[in-house]
Amino acid sequence: MRQRLEIKRSNSNHDNRLLSAIRNYLPGAWIAPKNNELITLYRLRYKMALDERKYDAALIFLNKILELDPLNAEAKLCKGEIYHRCLQDYAKAVEQYNKVLRITGGRDNESIQSRARAGMAEIMELLS
Repeated sequence: MRQRLEIKRSNSNHDNRLLSAIRNYLPGAWIAPKNNELITLYRLRYKMALDERKYDAALIFLNKILELDPLNAEAKLCKGEIYHRCLQDYAKAVEQYNKVLRITGGRDNESIQSRARAGMAEIMELLS
């Protein structure tokens, strides 16, 4: 005679309690973040990568910000500053600074414009 294996069925009440506990302890895990929340997170991760001198990772997080907000002048300016001051890739830095100046042309972003112009002036002085 063959021996029968006992199969335990899951208790649906137990499963519901588990899901309820997970929702209580991890409430944000069930909600898709909004774009502005993601931008804040990416900005924080960018600053952490920059502090650790991981410039490639910092550029990745800036690109993620620009995927969500293509007209984010601050992110473009930060990319320009990384290319300029950290990687010494002046051609890419000038390209980013020009994008910042085009985006902020008629807006009230004078501090961002002045930082982009100062960066461009430094590069032009270095190259002359």
